[in-house]
Amino acid sequence: MKPLIIFLMALLGLACLGKAQERGPEGNAGENPLKGQPEAIRAGEKLFANMCGGCHGAHAEGGRGPNLEDGQLVHRKDDRQLSASIRKGVPGSDMPPFDLPDEQVWRLLTFIRSLSAPAAESRAPGDPEAGRVIFKASCSACHMILGHGGMTGPDLSNVGMSRSWKQLRQALTDPQSRTRAGYQGATVVTLKGSRITGIIKDQTNYSLAIQDAEGNLHLLSMRDVREITYRKGSLMPDDYDGRFTAKELDDVLAFLGRQSIRPVKVPVSSTRVETPAP
Repeated sequence: MKPLIIFLMALLGLACLGKAQERGPEGNAGENPLKGQPEAIRAGEKLFANMCGGCHGAHAEGGRGPNLEDGQLVHRKDDRQLSASIRKGVPGSDMPPFDLPDEQVWRLLTFIRSLSAPAAESRAPGDPEAGRVIFKASCSACHMILGHGGMTGPDLSNVGMSRSWKQLRQALTDPQSRTRAGYQGATVVTLKGSRITGIIKDQTNYSLAIQDAEGNLHLLSMRDVREITYRKGSLMPDDYDGRFTAKELDDVLAFLGRQSIRPVKVPVSSTRVETPAP
């Protein structure tokens, strides 16, 4: 009987040891308690710039260390594994160990994950309700959300799940980052002198389909087209970073970041604002 008791106690000890090894900083089984919190993202960004930017690049784009911006490496590991890489370093690489307080480790992870995480799964500075008002006045003529708005630009009903915060900001402030696939702007002049400006939906040697700003689809024979002038770049204005104040830009991004077709659980924030339907 005694050997059986000893054996069972040994098994129990091994199980407890395994659980202890799985637990990350602050004893929470390796799950980041600061996940998605705006304050942690900002603090983590500063830590990253000071401690990691020299190897991983100022924007985590890669250098001596791997690219952390695109998420390919980050998404393969859970928070426990990533925190261990920070604390212990990575054997066989230039990644050294860092003796950091638990909260600094979590802040770093929060920032790193925010670079590629869907915007809807985290919180960023800005007032979504104020952003909704700005969006309706400045963007809804071209973009639709849940059936409301224009059709010359992409539907943004799920943009918070399909884009990260960085991608959303780039789309507004960096014209070079915008894709024109499926949204080639053009002005068509017919033989009768009619002028149609909009998005080319289809074009062959024989026919042309162009959708105007009101959503009307014009089907034309190429024999009736006198001239086509293609727009070099996106139909979106190129000066949103100057047209909006820093706060207005944050507000619009906060609104867009909440757009998800399915409900998403996001971190609780003391400044949380629920976004009504557009």
